[in-house]
Amino acid sequence: MKKFDTVAQLDEWGCGVACVASLLGISYREAYWYLREEKGEAINRGTPGLEPHHIALALQKWKVKVVMDWEESNDFPNGTIVCVEGSEPYDGCHYILRTPYGWTDPWVNMDTPNEARRAEHIESYPEGTWFLFALIPITG
Repeated sequence: MKKFDTVAQLDEWGCGVACVASLLGISYREAYWYLREEKGEAINRGTPGLEPHHIALALQKWKVKVVMDWEESNDFPNGTIVCVEGSEPYDGCHYILRTPYGWTDPWVNMDTPNEARRAEHIESYPEGTWFLFALIPITG
């Protein structure tokens, strides 16, 4: 697996896991275990999904530091993980990843729950969603 390959989320609340896997060029399962360690429980347990600090701490173990920003930009660098929210089916936080190929949505077919989850590169945020915050990689 290479950095920025598309990775489909395997868990109901695994969009953050898939974004981390794609950013680091590792498998979904490997990213899952790093994030589970930071959360202290399974991704779908407790408050389902991941908080931004879970992602930031897991990435830091891979020497990737991020800063959180609440200001939307048209020029987010590659590796930025953005949280979007919207109405059905995006009625909670959903993470997408900025890549050289556009945005990667780890569950692009969320509106068709009977199909296998698919990840794809997309041009903009999923339809019906809006920006909440970004985790932006920093160098140095």
